[in-house]
Amino acid sequence: SLRSYQFIKPNQLIRYIINMARLSTAIALCLAASASAFAPAQQAAQTSALNLAPEKSIGAQAPIGFFDPLGFVKNGPYGSPEENFEHYRGVEVKHGRIAMAAVVGMLTQQTTRFEGFLAPSSDLKFSDVPNGLGALKAVPLEGWAQMAVLIGAHEMLIKQRPGKAPGDFGTGYFGVSLDDQSSKQLSALSAEVSNGRLAMLGILGMFASEIVHNGEVLAETKLFG
Repeated sequence: SLRSYQFIKPNQLIRYIINMARLSTAIALCLAASASAFAPAQQAAQTSALNLAPEKSIGAQAPIGFFDPLGFVKNGPYGSPEENFEHYRGVEVKHGRIAMAAVVGMLTQQTTRFEGFLAPSSDLKFSDVPNGLGALKAVPLEGWAQMAVLIGAHEMLIKQRPGKAPGDFGTGYFGVSLDDQSSKQLSALSAEVSNGRLAMLGILGMFASEIVHNGEVLAETKLFG
C-alpha cells in the first residue's frame, strides 16, 4: 500500500528518480548485449543442441524470441551461423555464471565477511576490504596477480567438451550428471541462460549505482528501511 512507503521523503523520491534516469542508458545497453540471438527449445529431446538452428535454440522467452539486430550470428568471424552461435552462446553462458557469482558476492559482502587476514604482510583483513568497486584499490597487487594466474589456469586447463552444449566442461551441474538433451537438462540450461542474463544486468546495475551514488554500495536498499 502507499501508506507503507510514507517514510520516503519527497526530495528523496525525486533524487531517486533522477538517479534511475541516469542509469537507464547503461541498462538499455546491457539489455541489447545480453539478449542477443537466442530462442526457446522446441525440438525433440534426442536432437543434438549443436545441430539446431540458432532460431530454435534454447534461451529466449517471448516476446523477444530470436534477437540479433547486429547480425553477429550471420556475419560473425567463427565460421557458419551455427558455429558463430555456438561461440557466442558459450561466451554468454560463461559471463552469466561469473555475473551470478558476482551478484551473490555483492549481496553477501554487504552483511558478512570472512574472518582472518587477506594479506598478513600488510596487516590487511578481509573485513578491511570494502564491498563493490572500492575493493579494486584495497586489494594488493599480489592478490590480483594470484587471481589472474588462477583464472588463466582455468582457461588453459578446463576446456569445452567437443560436441556438447556450450558451457559443458564435463563437470556436471553442481556435481549431478544430466543426460544430454533430456527434458530436465534442457530446462536447466534454459534457466541458467535466463538467470545469467538477469545477473549480468544486476551486477552492472550495482556498479552503475555505486558510481552514481559516489561510492555508496546498494544505496537503493535504504528506500525500504
